Amino acid sequence: MIVCSCNRLTDSDVAEAIRSGACRPGEVYACCGKRPDCGACVRMILSSIKASMQEMATAAAV
Repeated sequence: MIVCSCNRLTDSDVAEAIRSGACRPGEVYACCGKRPDCGACVRMILSSIKASMQEMATAAAV
């Protein structure tokens, strides 16, 4: 699924950036070799980051 149409970032691109340590939208863009443009995707990127952080916290607690 396309997350950022300006930069053609997919949900897979965002997930890989997060797995690589990106924890802010700007870090996700940088990890993917892109720069923010219109900002419409920031909420979705933040949501992906939050979900990943929650998954990691749950996994660490087990």
